[in-house]
Amino acid sequence: MSHATSGKRGLLHLENIDRFAGPFGRRAADGDVPPADSPRPAAVSSSTRAKSSSSLRLALIIVAGLLATAFLLIKAGIIKTEGARAAILSRVAAASPDQARAYTFLGKHLGTSGRTREAVGACTKLVELRPDDPYAHVLLGDVYSDENRPLEAITCYKNATDLDPNCFDAHFGVGKAYAALGRNQEAIDSYERALRIKPDSAAAHMSLGLALSGAGRYEEAMQAFKDAKQLDPAVNEVQVLSGNAYMEAGLYKQAIQCYKDVVTTDQNHARAYYNLGKAYLEIGDRGLALEQQHILQSLDPKLADRLLRLIND
Repeated sequence: MSHATSGKRGLLHLENIDRFAGPFGRRAADGDVPPADSPRPAAVSSSTRAKSSSSLRLALIIVAGLLATAFLLIKAGIIKTEGARAAILSRVAAASPDQARAYTFLGKHLGTSGRTREAVGACTKLVELRPDDPYAHVLLGDVYSDENRPLEAITCYKNATDLDPNCFDAHFGVGKAYAALGRNQEAIDSYERALRIKPDSAAAHMSLGLALSGAGRYEEAMQAFKDAKQLDPAVNEVQVLSGNAYMEAGLYKQAIQCYKDVVTTDQNHARAYYNLGKAYLEIGDRGLALEQQHILQSLDPKLADRLLRLIND
């Protein structure tokens, strides 16, 4: 078929465009004049245009106001975005009960939003859908840990290591669960297995240090904290833990240096100021301990009162 069209056919084509375009009609080019018998749109009065414009402005103002209000509520913590995500994902999972991916995200977001019991249910469903996936068992173990149910968590993590002996998250999870039970040696063994798989994990080194400190192996604990700090210098908690280990070992000057490093980089770290005050008391410097107590009054009045009681004892 030829693509050439007569002038009349082309004109009819343009007329059709105008008809289907409706109120958003094509703007005619110079000399593009429709036939005399073509229908003309009814004239729109200026008052009608003004009303439409006012209605549009009002709608935009209302939408902008709602968005601004929602933003302020989210920023203030009144609306929890994680909770909102979890509600949406719950609907997705309900609509797709056989979709493991939906339950994976649902379990994570329920756990993050503090709804751990519901998270256990979602992750249990995930394990039923993917019994051979070690990370499904790890996720269930994580929510059991959040529920303070370490024995159930250990079972889940061990199921994961049976499926994949090189699953770092599973060995690390077992260590955390044993540490929660106060079984430090078993925690140490698990963390060491995890570090053989992923030696650059600052979190694993830090957790190993805590378990070693709990077992009274302070020198090894301090080395683990140093390793963690080298891997992640920005983590102030490593320095706090190092200070705690030095305190338990009676090395108060070294503990003081650790806490001072923390408050130098984070001037709102109340626990570091409290521990620093305790360390100064141990070396007999009551004046410097009082300085930390004064700083704490504006950061954490309860810790400030606790430190003052220690100073006055």
